[in-house]
Amino acid sequence: MENPKERIEDILKRNPYLDAKESFFASSGENDWQAIKRLCYFLYRHHKVLPIILVDEYDTPLLEAYTQGYWDEMIAACRQIFHNAFKQNDFYSRAIITGVTRISKNSLFSDLNNLEVDTVTCDAYSDCFGFTEQEVMDALKCQNLDKMRDVKDLYDGFIFGKQKDMYNPWSICNYIRQGELISYWTNTSSNKLIGDIIRKHPVGRKYEIEQLMSGEKVHKEINENITFQYLDGDENSLWSLLLSVGYIKAENVVHKVDTIECDVSVTNKEVMAMFRTEILGMFHNGFSVYNRFVKALLEHNIEDMNDYLSEIACTSMNYFDIGNEKEARTPENFYHGLILGLIVTLRDRYRIVSNRESGRGRYDIAMYPLEKNQDAFLMEFKVWDKKKEKNLEETVESAFRQIEEKKYVTDLVTAGINEERIYKLGFAFAGKEVLVKEKI
Repeated sequence: MENPKERIEDILKRNPYLDAKESFFASSGENDWQAIKRLCYFLYRHHKVLPIILVDEYDTPLLEAYTQGYWDEMIAACRQIFHNAFKQNDFYSRAIITGVTRISKNSLFSDLNNLEVDTVTCDAYSDCFGFTEQEVMDALKCQNLDKMRDVKDLYDGFIFGKQKDMYNPWSICNYIRQGELISYWTNTSSNKLIGDIIRKHPVGRKYEIEQLMSGEKVHKEINENITFQYLDGDENSLWSLLLSVGYIKAENVVHKVDTIECDVSVTNKEVMAMFRTEILGMFHNGFSVYNRFVKALLEHNIEDMNDYLSEIACTSMNYFDIGNEKEARTPENFYHGLILGLIVTLRDRYRIVSNRESGRGRYDIAMYPLEKNQDAFLMEFKVWDKKKEKNLEETVESAFRQIEEKKYVTDLVTAGINEERIYKLGFAFAGKEVLVKEKI
């Protein structure tokens, strides 16, 4: 293996001008881009040891630029800085770079070789991304704090690779310093980006977020290769971001070619508290139209339901969401998630069940009232099939026929609900066109 010291000495012999500080760079205009390279050079000349470059949260300025609208300017500046710091720099031994986005597919590092990339689901360095439980116990003991059980209850839960029971150093250090068992950890830049994604595609994901808030696990297939250019269109971008910043943890991970399949849940109680105040707040800001949809549903105001759903379709969906004939994904699944997101606020009044077997098949959504003498709802979704149906009216009728033929009301009746109080809703979709009808 090549000796780093011999390599540098050889460079200096072949380039004697490098000894002259004033001549090290071609022009003063390049100094901004080559500052890291210059620092490495001077450190080596003084200590005779190649330094290590540590770049923590390399993408924080990019997150800010992306959310604030000056992405092009920032990406150009960062690309030049990192190119000179890593590609054109002979005066460092190695570099460690951390960030939310996976660097191997980021154009900032496209010309670099020998990159080793580790995500939160990788085993390499899995015990180095936070405090282990033993380290936390030792730290508390040194400070004469006999609160390990309470600390574990609030702060434990991070998982890196197969390493469980990991703790956020920021929270532990602040607790030791202040002595209060409260939430210390937030990530402002990531929260802004998460908020933007939620506001652009809010409703379909709200139901799953509510599941997490209830302490449940959600099974997801996640692409960990987040790239800024595709955050708006990639339906996995929110989940990838939540996982990489530590808001959720992944268990039962199965690695595939480009994705991971896993069960995700909120990391710990500290993060859960942050979820309640910040993430849910992102959903509720400016969502009066969604609340009006729920009101129309409960009042059986089908005309308003159609109007509100059409408004949501026009303002909150894009072509990627609803799919097209060339898309492998099923548009019906998107609308299913959309309605679940709209009605999730009714969980204190209804038991909302999705894809449950009843009669001779599986209904899409059923709403079981928690109090007697309340109406129940059974919903079936259909995407217009232009080969079989002339219009959305026929698509809705097809939904009603399926409800009757498959006897979907069986489970609700068995639960003690009067069949006269079971309202059947047929939803028909064609792109952004929507039609809703109701039968009793």
